[in-house]
Amino acid sequence: MQSVLNMTEYRFLDRDVQPSPESIRQIIGREVYPVWEDTVGYLQSEFQEFESELTYYNPQHGWGLRYRKGSQQLCMLFPERGGFTALITLNPEEDEAALGKSPYFNARIRGLLNQPSALPHGRWLWIRIEDHTDFVGLKLLLAIKHT
Repeated sequence: MQSVLNMTEYRFLDRDVQPSPESIRQIIGREVYPVWEDTVGYLQSEFQEFESELTYYNPQHGWGLRYRKGSQQLCMLFPERGGFTALITLNPEEDEAALGKSPYFNARIRGLLNQPSALPHGRWLWIRIEDHTDFVGLKLLLAIKHT
């Protein structure tokens, strides 16, 4: 079943209703949707060995576009009202590399990297993407993760 966007929703939380490409475009919005397209295009061209799949994650985050190869997950993108969130998990080595490149990230991503991790080994980064500076930071994190 394809979703019909309820304009009061912030995310696609109904497990039984998979969002359509049109409803994803609508919820992200005209201003940020080109960043979504650039992000998806970048992932498809630079990480061709990873398969994309629209999948339900959990009741808090709902539906997302997951990129993985076997059991290895590269990232997951969650369309939301006015933007989208990228989930990237970093192991300790990747986390250290990202912290070393902290000056190259925008303030939003630097702030996330400077927060102590709740995990004993590595961290999960939930990055709200609203513009191309966020996308540049995401590309740098993906490059670190895929090295």
